[in-house]
Amino acid sequence: MPPLLRSPRLRRVLLGLAALLLPLAALAWGVQHLRQLRAELEQPLENRAALAYVGSNSCRSCHQDHHASWYQTFHRTMTQEATAKTVQGAFDGQVVEYWGQPVRPRTTEDGRAVFDYLHPQTREVMGTAEVRRTVGSHRYQQYLAQVPGQGGNYTRLHLLWHAGDQRWVHINGAFLYDDAQGFNDHIATWNHNCIFCHNTGPQPRIQNAEALYQRLYRGERFNFLEEARYDSQVAELGIACESCHGPGEAHARKNRDPLRRNLLALSDRPDPTIVNPARLPPERASEVCGQCHGQRLPVRTDLVETWLDSGPTYRPGEVLAEHVRLVRREEPGPPGRPDLYRLRFWEDGTPRLSAYEMQGHSASPCTSEGQASCQTCHAAHGGDVNGMMREGAREGAPCLACHQAVAADIPAHTRHAADSSGSVCVDCHMPKAVYGVMEIHRSHRIEVPQPARHAALNRPDACTNCHLDRSADWAQTAIDAWRGGSPAPAGDGQPARNLLQLLGGDPVERAIAAKMAGRADAAPMPAADRVPGLLAALDDDYPAVRRFAAHSLRDLARRTPELAPLAEPLEDYDFIAEPAAREAIEQALQQRWQSLPASASARPLPVAEVSRLRAEAQTKGKNIEIGE
Repeated sequence: MPPLLRSPRLRRVLLGLAALLLPLAALAWGVQHLRQLRAELEQPLENRAALAYVGSNSCRSCHQDHHASWYQTFHRTMTQEATAKTVQGAFDGQVVEYWGQPVRPRTTEDGRAVFDYLHPQTREVMGTAEVRRTVGSHRYQQYLAQVPGQGGNYTRLHLLWHAGDQRWVHINGAFLYDDAQGFNDHIATWNHNCIFCHNTGPQPRIQNAEALYQRLYRGERFNFLEEARYDSQVAELGIACESCHGPGEAHARKNRDPLRRNLLALSDRPDPTIVNPARLPPERASEVCGQCHGQRLPVRTDLVETWLDSGPTYRPGEVLAEHVRLVRREEPGPPGRPDLYRLRFWEDGTPRLSAYEMQGHSASPCTSEGQASCQTCHAAHGGDVNGMMREGAREGAPCLACHQAVAADIPAHTRHAADSSGSVCVDCHMPKAVYGVMEIHRSHRIEVPQPARHAALNRPDACTNCHLDRSADWAQTAIDAWRGGSPAPAGDGQPARNLLQLLGGDPVERAIAAKMAGRADAAPMPAADRVPGLLAALDDDYPAVRRFAAHSLRDLARRTPELAPLAEPLEDYDFIAEPAAREAIEQALQQRWQSLPASASARPLPVAEVSRLRAEAQTKGKNIEIGE
């Protein structure tokens, strides 16, 4: 110790000075740090593509309530590792046979779910595929396996489990294709397509792109989808926090600073290290959803290689159009498939398949002229997890909040009783006119009902979706009469629009008409009058149409005592069974129908009319490629 410090008195003085100066130094540091934080919070987040993902568990420690509400959603379980807890299907050893190939879903002794592919004649096992991952958990669940010799590729298998029907379905029956399909037609590589929207931070990481490009340059013929090899990675399986909020590494790291966290909480400032869709302008907020709920292509061809390697370049909060081009009806299809995109839209450009919600939303006047966004009706952290619907959104509460004159007197606007489906905003302005995941969904193009115009464009309309026994001309005349203050006409004697679509429409029209024919809230039409058309639709050459027809008949039989005898044969009806098995049940249904008193009073369906409509449908009967 230096001699000067040996003095106890001097040491006490120095320690006193230190005790006085240290708080002042800490205060000065705190003031400087606070200034730095304030300056940082004013700066926008740059180079979002370079930020790292950290996973939803990192979010939970600070955002427990939001994590809990997200955890209940079907987004979370969109893609999962296959375990006894995540696999929904009945892997019980019962053989399922479709398109001539028997398959036995079973569980191994150590608890793994597998599909045994059996020889059609000997029933010997020809091969076994182990389920490694699952895709979907709400309406149906698909299964992925890794095929030996294909590296890190995951292959979608042939059978899916339908949660609502509680049965196995060959994937041929899920898409809008006719019966002329092969057993392997819809096998797909998960890494090449599904990975992009069903996961967080996807990186396909194609391994042999250069070799495939060289073969392409040499003019060789080969199947790119089958021969591409991947070593894919994702930040998180399923659709997690960072899919909507952006990569969270910087956010998690910087907010370990308690001063920063408290400053944000006290000031209610937006945190530039993360994106909150609720704070974005409506257009930007919708694009967070539209990055997946809007079929798209890279905005430039050179980005295709980027997508196949490191994944999409868009990050939440950016301008989506700078990264992708939304697919529209006029988009040219690839060589040999010119109608690929055109057939996914109605003739006026309105989407008619699921996963095109953004295209419909962006074409709506409520979006282009108003301030509506996806978040107007949907909420990722509240409401009904079935569709992530905000409270009251299914009944049109968001519509009425803006259209207050309508809200003041709903029947005056709708000309329907206030408590009827005819006074539900979305039933008229967002009618069910979209096919996807074996269900009929609402159109996301918000528009005024125009029955005559929609009929001329060969698409369903809101009015005859409910007034099943009326024509589009009747519906248009009724609307025109309302505007003039005159009473609606009683009828016009023309064929019902629902029947024309059910038997004479294209595959999407027929599927929608078959579904609508069974609705319980349809305008007054005797259930018996719907039976002849639905029985005829059981003979459709599209499995999806047959399924909706069978479901509608079953619903009518369960609700209508006079049709109850039809319920029993329908329990054994399998929409993708071999023709002979289906025909036997169809004949039994026809016989029971003819023996019922209700059949005598039902509107007849002449054989000639059925044949004429079927011939008309054949002219429109093009397979529809589902873009999901």
